[in-house]
Amino acid sequence: MTKYNFDKVVCRKGTDCIKWDSTPLLWGKKNLLPMWIADMDFPSPKFFTDALIKRIDGGVLGYGCRPDRWYDAVIKWFKENYNWKLKEQNIGFVPGIVVGMAHALRCFTRPNDKVLIFPPVYPPFASQVENACCKLVIREDAKGETFDINWKDFEKKIKGCKAMILCNPHNPGGRVWSRAELKRIAKICRENNVFVISDEIHCDLSFEKHIPFATVDAVQARNTITFHAPSKTFNVAGVGASEWVATGKEVAKKFADYLKAGEFDFGHYDSFLPATLLYTPKGREWLNQAMDYIKGNIDYVEKFLKENFTHPTLEFTGKKVRASNEEFAEAKVTETQLIKMIRPKASFLIFLDFRPLGLSQKELVEFIVDGAHLALNDGATFGAGGEGFMRLNVGCPRKTLEQAMKQLKTAFNKRYKL
Repeated sequence: MTKYNFDKVVCRKGTDCIKWDSTPLLWGKKNLLPMWIADMDFPSPKFFTDALIKRIDGGVLGYGCRPDRWYDAVIKWFKENYNWKLKEQNIGFVPGIVVGMAHALRCFTRPNDKVLIFPPVYPPFASQVENACCKLVIREDAKGETFDINWKDFEKKIKGCKAMILCNPHNPGGRVWSRAELKRIAKICRENNVFVISDEIHCDLSFEKHIPFATVDAVQARNTITFHAPSKTFNVAGVGASEWVATGKEVAKKFADYLKAGEFDFGHYDSFLPATLLYTPKGREWLNQAMDYIKGNIDYVEKFLKENFTHPTLEFTGKKVRASNEEFAEAKVTETQLIKMIRPKASFLIFLDFRPLGLSQKELVEFIVDGAHLALNDGATFGAGGEGFMRLNVGCPRKTLEQAMKQLKTAFNKRYKL
């Protein structure tokens, strides 16, 4: 077995890297540690990068084609990991999931159609609906930190919608939907004739059993398209390779014809290497080790937050007590964790909960940026329910994460004089 070193710190500065080279431009500051956009700082699997180097060393970078082994690899991956039996006509190529989502909206909806999303959720869901000239419908979640579905609101809002975008697993909360939840979603969509776009890019990074949405209801599956990719899973987003899956014949043909007509399904020279090389036992070996390391990072953050941001507070009972002939309000000391987290059940992204601090969103962003010198995703950008939160990327060497937590603690202690 090959042992991979995820502690290795790779300098990505000066490599045209969005995460590191765009941060000073986007935030207007040069001293921020970037822990935001969802790619990892781990080296991609060496056997994969070796194959890229070998191909480039061939010296001719002409047009590429989609090989049969690409279909074979995708079909095998879904069968082995999710017991989802697919055929070649069920799958196709898109250069990215957001690109695929944008095309799906234009293919299966028309301007002014209503499209429902589940905020707080990945920001392009809302922007792509609006860019497709559709009407955005916001489904409210039940209160709490588990992203439980408010079924009453869902059933009300879904009426009249042409489509719905599902995040499975959910980003930013890392929620892995249960089979029962997915079946209920499917039933409601089926009864309302709603087309479902299911973004399942984080599914391979799930710590619990992932269930593809299109496998829970055979009828709704015929009115669903799923997007998946090796990009998040193996940290190869820069190669530009994703796939769509549709088991409904009409949906598959319509989308394939739409993409072909605009040549939107044309991959570049290396587009088909990720799936063919990484959807393999060697890829699984790397992924298993990466998941163990990510889990360790999640454990580290959870422990750090509990140990460093839990503080005693006085809780008054309303009773009166007498001491030395004087009357006092009775109180007891309780502990309050002032910075918490929603533990993700999938992926390397943590939604940090700063609400106990009582800061406005503007104050929170200033605290993180100007105080902690961190570049995190602003929770408010994920939509309703994201206020009071910031998203932290822990797909990085432990040394980087330790530095981020140290900066957060320093800023906290300075602000609250601790």
